[in-house]
Amino acid sequence: MLVEPDRTPYDLHFRLLGFPVRVHPWFWLGAVLLGANTLNLGVEILAIWVAVVFVSILVHELGHALAFRRFGSDADVVLYAFGGLAVPTHMIAGRWRRIAVSLAGPCAGFVLAGIVYGSNLGTEWGRAADGTAPNGRELWYFYRYLIWVNIVWGVFNLLPVFPLDGGQVSRELCGMRWGTRGKRISLKISFVVALAMVAYSIFCVLDDRGMGAGLVKELPWWIPPGSVYTAILFGLLAYESYQLLQRIEWTDTHWADDRTSYDR
Repeated sequence: MLVEPDRTPYDLHFRLLGFPVRVHPWFWLGAVLLGANTLNLGVEILAIWVAVVFVSILVHELGHALAFRRFGSDADVVLYAFGGLAVPTHMIAGRWRRIAVSLAGPCAGFVLAGIVYGSNLGTEWGRAADGTAPNGRELWYFYRYLIWVNIVWGVFNLLPVFPLDGGQVSRELCGMRWGTRGKRISLKISFVVALAMVAYSIFCVLDDRGMGAGLVKELPWWIPPGSVYTAILFGLLAYESYQLLQRIEWTDTHWADDRTSYDR
């Protein structure tokens, strides 16, 4: 899934912090679909949601890009449907460096959430201590979405599911521990965790629609509930991990038979 989309005449281009940024037109549609449930709050709240998704994913990918730059590689930032990419000019050598690059994206989002939260403590520009909206509902939703998107999506991104950032870290750590078997083991972990997320998401959806005991409402605030979107997303990621695992196992079992006697 980590494939840069084709260029179109409708791409938005600009530079930020010295990095070329390209926004594919499908990005805007993806953001609207993700926030479709906000439409009942008004078109302006949906527009705020789209703006928050744009800022949050851009900050996430700039975190990756800055880490690439720190280790000697430039990068292009691409935002496309349901996500983004920081495409380096060349690969980074060293497992710990690659792990740092993978973690830089979620960490950038956590820092942004911290800045938003900290700035609100002193000024209450988005939300008052009693939960009210002192400067209007638009700023209240802007504040709320900035915190939610950067924390919740950052946590999801750290799950050991390929090709999410956590999956990239898992692959590097498994490679350090088990050598050539590491990639296979990391994909098995990715497959199991992705399936668990599908099951959790389906449970949350059914429970929220009155088909359960209402347990989702009892979850702590810091545990994000699953949704139809997360069920579909992690279902696709589970399938991709399974396909990659099958490809690796086929190569491992067939490679020796494909070699000539002179290559052995």
